[in-house]
Amino acid sequence: MYNSYNNIDDYNPQILFVIDGKCSFDKEIPKTEYHCHDDFVELSFVTSGSVDYLIEGEKFTLKKGQVLISNPGVYHMELFNEQTNCTELHIGISNLSSSKGSNFIDIGDTNVITLNKYKDELLKCCSEIVDEQKGSKPSYPFMLKALVMKLLVLLDRELNEDVNELIKHDISFKSREKKVIVENITEYLSKNYVKDISLETLSKNMYLSPVYISKIFKEIMGDSPINYLIKIRLSKAKELLNNPNIPIKTIAKMVGYNDPYYFSKLFKKYYGISPNKFKEKQKN
Repeated sequence: MYNSYNNIDDYNPQILFVIDGKCSFDKEIPKTEYHCHDDFVELSFVTSGSVDYLIEGEKFTLKKGQVLISNPGVYHMELFNEQTNCTELHIGISNLSSSKGSNFIDIGDTNVITLNKYKDELLKCCSEIVDEQKGSKPSYPFMLKALVMKLLVLLDRELNEDVNELIKHDISFKSREKKVIVENITEYLSKNYVKDISLETLSKNMYLSPVYISKIFKEIMGDSPINYLIKIRLSKAKELLNNPNIPIKTIAKMVGYNDPYYFSKLFKKYYGISPNKFKEKQKN
């Protein structure tokens, strides 16, 4: 998750905020805005129930035992409805370091982690953090930091479990078998691009870990599964934009994006022109 340090004093994450809260639908409470952070990581642990999130234009349902890792630049927001009923712990942390640079947690091609081996320990640690913050005992900021450090270590161990699984899979699968797996993934993406698809979805369909899927896909295709999916969707969108009778908002939904703003942003990023201008160009 982060770089190894010979001297423990070199690793000194800074806690920016710790927010514990119950999520439920309330018309009187303003919704959170679709946003990203520039210079810190936010960890959002679901400690009970479930909650919907919009993450980089995709809708995800997070349940107890899952954590959203919002690295800098990752757009996200909670989506509350009348069924929303959960508790979460949000922690903002800066002064981290990973292979991707400062203030990053290196988690590959995903933002949502499902806790497995260290799930109970991590949830217990979340509870201890909440109790410590609410108790406000003498010197509690020091204990709070110690508990957050413990949380980061447990999360690192959880993420390394996926790496160990990746190594085991890599030994057991031959090159030809990897190609078959990747072909199955590309076929699935081509047929289901309109649906909500994440690495977790592919993991369940292929019975392989998200980390391993990401690794072999990149190895054979030279791209990540999610980038490959984006290219399929945007290619289909280009075809649909040739039809002057279909609104851009509708086209976005037809290719798997519920957020037309995010769709337009992606389209311009990949093609250097907005969907509106592309459509106008096709008319002329």
